[in-house]
Amino acid sequence: MEIEPGGKRPSLELRKVRSRDAARSRRSQETEVFYQLARTLPLPRTVTSHLDKAAIIRLTLSYLRVQQLLPAEELGAETEEETDGYFLRALPGFVMVLSAEGDMVYLSENVSQHIGVPQLDLVGQSVFDFIHPCDQEELRDILTSKQRVGKKQSQDVHTERSFFLRMKSTLTSKGRTLSSKSAAWKVLQCSGHIHTYSSAEPPLTCLTVLCEPIPNPSHIDFPLDRSVFLSRHSMDLHFVQCDERVTELLGYSPEDLIGHSAYEYYHALDTDHVTKSLQILLSKGQVCTGHYRFLVKHGGFVWAETQATVLYSSKSTLPEAVVCINFILSGVQDSGVVFSVEQMERPLIPKSKSEPDSVAMETSAELFLKLKESPEELTQLAPSAGDSVEPLTDSTELKMFSFLPARGPSPPAAPQDLCTPELRQLLAPIFDSVATESSSSLAPSDSLSFDMDKVEKLFAARKEDEAPPMTVPQECEGLDLDMLAPYISMDDDFQLTFLTPNLEPDPPRSGTAKKRALDLDDCPLPKLSALE
Repeated sequence: MEIEPGGKRPSLELRKVRSRDAARSRRSQETEVFYQLARTLPLPRTVTSHLDKAAIIRLTLSYLRVQQLLPAEELGAETEEETDGYFLRALPGFVMVLSAEGDMVYLSENVSQHIGVPQLDLVGQSVFDFIHPCDQEELRDILTSKQRVGKKQSQDVHTERSFFLRMKSTLTSKGRTLSSKSAAWKVLQCSGHIHTYSSAEPPLTCLTVLCEPIPNPSHIDFPLDRSVFLSRHSMDLHFVQCDERVTELLGYSPEDLIGHSAYEYYHALDTDHVTKSLQILLSKGQVCTGHYRFLVKHGGFVWAETQATVLYSSKSTLPEAVVCINFILSGVQDSGVVFSVEQMERPLIPKSKSEPDSVAMETSAELFLKLKESPEELTQLAPSAGDSVEPLTDSTELKMFSFLPARGPSPPAAPQDLCTPELRQLLAPIFDSVATESSSSLAPSDSLSFDMDKVEKLFAARKEDEAPPMTVPQECEGLDLDMLAPYISMDDDFQLTFLTPNLEPDPPRSGTAKKRALDLDDCPLPKLSALE
């Protein structure tokens, strides 16, 4: 490097040195300001001393948002009590507050106990960086959904939200913490409300939820309560295995349930709710059904809740079974009501308490011996021919179907009553012969034989009297039968009906039928005195 005369350094080199010193001074001042800002946060000194600048800014922004959510009076008047430390222990999960953009404004301290990630590493971060990609669109719809308040429903009903998320977890089954690169997905059941704070500038909308992780059945080490039983199902929810404790709780034996679908034991009104839970189970791997009604054997139901988990094959990584932890929440309700066929395995007609089984068996044995020694006693069990038969109902009139024609006050006593006078005179020889044969006296015991023997003899006599060619009685040889029986066209819908005093007018005829009827009306009918 060349030095100018007089021993002075070049001005360019001096400027670089001064610039480096100024930058070092600014960084030290910024660091001091960040440390001062960190000391203002409501965090222990041991925690704030290990925060970087980005974490300090992130936590400060979250703290300012929390102050917007809570009034200053509540923050100043809040005093710590002895019972405050037990609240988080009593919660089955952790509390999370999300902004409309998806930033985690607040998380409770026990979040690390459930997903393994520390609280300070999550506060101020975007929740979309920690949830499953397939659940991001669903969460965006929940955060941006508008409130739909009805006239008859309260606002709290429409601000309530319940959903399931898959969030990163660094916890192992033994409670160890892994690195973020080895994190797995854990299903969280989130339930809470959306609140809008119009007093803040600008108005702030937040979602406050309680996140409950669903335990994996293979990681349960503590003993289950007496009101809980385990069950294993196929992917279509058919029982494969069941805990014997179900007999004490629901009355079913494991053999009664194995091979049957779980839907057969759900209340019909809860089918939609259970079906929705099944869809979440198949898409996310775990689900908590919420409260539903499980049918009890012999009638009634109990309120229950199920935590279901899909088990995957270690070889093909495909789902192979569903394991359920079933919690019974109530006693049997409506025990006298049967809601499903699966509950009806007991006898439909219980035995009378007044007649014990031993008395009934003795009575049956005595009757059997009596009938075996004297078979003629069997005739006393059925009425003889001619005995009076009591009707089963009080009504003695025959009930008519609505599609049959109405009858008169009494049914016709003979076939002659169904014929017109002209047709009755024409068929008089047949009616007279039938009346002569039926006028012979018959004993009551021969009434059944008349129905078969007489009818066969009647038809046999008719066949013998008939000649191979069609013959006309001598009395009717002089008559012109074409004039007595008018031609009836088969095209017309001619129906035989009962004769009633009030005859309805004939239906309109076709043109051909009308013409033939007019031709027949012009010809006078001969007298029928020859048939009498």
